[in-house]
Amino acid sequence: MSKLLDIEQLHVSYRSPSGDIRAIEDVTMQMDRGEFVAVVGESGSGKSTLALAIIGLLPSRAWVRGRMLYKGINLTELKGREWLKYRGREIGMIFQEPMTSLNPIEKVVNQLGETITSQQSLPTQVRPSNATRKTTLDFANRDELRNKALVQKEVLRWLQTVRISDPESAAERYPFQLSGGMMQRVMIAMALSLHPSLLLADEPTTALDVTTQAQILKLMKNLIDELNTSILLITHDLGVAAQVADRVIVLYAGNIVEEGPAVRVFSNPLHPYTKGLLKCYPKSAATTERLETIPGSVPDSLVEIKGCKFADRCPFVTEMCQGEKPRYIEVESNHYVRCTLFY
Repeated sequence: MSKLLDIEQLHVSYRSPSGDIRAIEDVTMQMDRGEFVAVVGESGSGKSTLALAIIGLLPSRAWVRGRMLYKGINLTELKGREWLKYRGREIGMIFQEPMTSLNPIEKVVNQLGETITSQQSLPTQVRPSNATRKTTLDFANRDELRNKALVQKEVLRWLQTVRISDPESAAERYPFQLSGGMMQRVMIAMALSLHPSLLLADEPTTALDVTTQAQILKLMKNLIDELNTSILLITHDLGVAAQVADRVIVLYAGNIVEEGPAVRVFSNPLHPYTKGLLKCYPKSAATTERLETIPGSVPDSLVEIKGCKFADRCPFVTEMCQGEKPRYIEVESNHYVRCTLFY
C-alpha cells in the first residue's frame, strides 16, 4: 500500500542578499493514512518551512529541490492554479494564531460558509445553475434562500463536529467575541470542512491555556478516527507531542536527527539533541528542580557545515563528527538516528 505522503531528499533554501539560507536539508520522511505525526524542535529548526513546503505556500524567494509525493503526485512540480486541486481540499492547514487567520469583521457563519461553498464540498444544489438564475425573481429568491439554509446547516454540523456546545450562537458571533479555544475550533472546522486527507497543524495550541490546549489536542486525536484524516503536528512543545503523536520526528537546523514511535523516542532518546531537549522540559508542573539547558546556539544557516550540525553543542563530540556528515541509520525497529555514536 502506497504512503499518503512520501518526501525524498527535500531541500528548501531562501535566497537573500547575504547568500542562500538553508532552512531544510536532505529531509526524507513518510506518513501513512490515519497517522498522527509530530515534528518537534527549537525555533528556527525548519518545522514551519516543512509544513509550508508541503502545502505550497513558500514565498517566491524559496528554492525547493527533492520530491514530495502526495498520493503519488509530486507536489514540487505543481505550478500556479494546479495547486487549487490539492491545497485545502486534499491538504489542509491550521495556522498558529486563529485571531490573525480569521476575518475580524465577518461572522463565523459567513467565513465557514464561504470555505464550504468555495470548494464545492456541498451537493450541487447549493449553487444555482445559470439557467436557474435566468428564471423569475421570486424563483431565484427561493432558490437562494434554500441554498443559504443548506450552507448554514453544514456550518452548524461542522461546529458540532469540533465540539462547540452552542453552534447556533457561535455561528452568529465575530471572532473577537470567541475565546481562543473556540476560535481554534473554528479554524479546525474550516480546515476539515473540505475533507482533506492530510491536515497540517502549525503550533495550534501555542496561545491557549493548559486546559483548553488539552481539549484541542484530544479533539484532533479523535478526529483522526472519525474522519480518517492524517495529521502532521508542528510543535516545539515535547509535552504536546507526547500526548497525541503516534510517531515523532526531531528536526535540528533543517535536518531530521531522530525519528521513531513517540513512546520509544521519549522513553529512550538516542540523539544527544533529543536528550538535551527532554532535559530542558519539566517533568511535572510542581517540579522544583533546576532545568538544564543546551549550551551554544543553532548554527548559522548561511554557512555550509561539513560535519554534524550539532557538533559544537554536543557533549559527546568526536573528531569524526567534525569531519563528515553523520548517516541516518536504523538503530532499532522503526527508530532512526543521525549520529556517529551508533556506527
